[in-house]
Amino acid sequence: MVKESFVADTPLEAYRLALKKYGSIDKFTVTKATQYKNSNGDLVAEIEIEVDDASFYEGIGLSQEEQLIEEINLLKSKMNRMKEALLPEGSNDVDKGQSFKMAVASSKSSIEHVKEILIEKGLEREWVEYMLDPFATTQVAEDKTLLVSFVLEEIEDSLQIDRDFLKDRVHLFVGTTGVGKTTTIAKIVSFVLTQGVHPEEIAVINLDAFRAGANEQLSSYIRKVGVDYYFVENEIAIYDLLKRLDSKRYLFIDSAGSAPYDIEKLMNTVKFYQNSRNFIGDIHTNLVVSAGIKYRDLKSIYEHFSFLNIDSLIVTKIDETKDIGNIIAFLLGSKIPLSFISTGQQIPQDLELASTKKVLNYFIGDLKEL
Repeated sequence: MVKESFVADTPLEAYRLALKKYGSIDKFTVTKATQYKNSNGDLVAEIEIEVDDASFYEGIGLSQEEQLIEEINLLKSKMNRMKEALLPEGSNDVDKGQSFKMAVASSKSSIEHVKEILIEKGLEREWVEYMLDPFATTQVAEDKTLLVSFVLEEIEDSLQIDRDFLKDRVHLFVGTTGVGKTTTIAKIVSFVLTQGVHPEEIAVINLDAFRAGANEQLSSYIRKVGVDYYFVENEIAIYDLLKRLDSKRYLFIDSAGSAPYDIEKLMNTVKFYQNSRNFIGDIHTNLVVSAGIKYRDLKSIYEHFSFLNIDSLIVTKIDETKDIGNIIAFLLGSKIPLSFISTGQQIPQDLELASTKKVLNYFIGDLKEL
């Protein structure tokens, strides 16, 4: 399957563009629809679709076979240019072969060193090798700085950033116990207030019956800034509350933190997510994770919460780790947008809006040793 996006002034117009290209709705599936402001400040709509390979190639005027041949020819051409770049002019075939082998040998140590550093900092080996292996037989492979710059540029181009957090009315925050989820919500409330939203337009709901006492300090802070804070203990109370809060501009809902195998807590959150949409419509789900988490554990946690339709990632405790390659590897693989970075425990100052520049600054660290 191939993913493709269509952008227009309205969702309907974007949908019509997809329909015009593929002729029938049977040939594609709409997987996502969003609205945001473009670089000119204009509100535009974007739909994302999935289409099977055959229909995609047909849509661009190429058969699958023709597309494959084209890709092979491009690859051959690229490899030949790389090979020629290493060979001195006037060399005979024997000399050329020997020069090529010597060039490969001399550059191998440099490129392997760069790979090791990047993998050590948390990036996935498969992705690093995919990025750097094409340079193994070129002069570029001898320049560590150039190789790292290329990887950083690829990361910058590929990272997804949620630049319009306030477009959604209802936000559900999920994550494992101890990641700083509740503290992050308090920081986000403060951020929203700085955007010109009145405290009376916001409400925070705590669904975590297991930690009601532990959250008392944070509830005091939220109430102190004039925002309504509610703690609910059962399903009936939740839905009655949601009806009463219908006039609120923003609802921030703190779910119970759960371990990856704590099925009871997870199912309670899932049940709330499914049933409450009848009262409040779409819910933007934020997965909150600690920067120091291992890549494998991060993938497991994402899979644990994935059927809540995760919309964005919030990274906490970034001040407690040197390397965030694990976070970058996950963002590159999942294509989930990053919205906020939490840099400490202080409320509200230790919260930053995510940007590719900030992510790369945190990542670079001791790459300077190259």
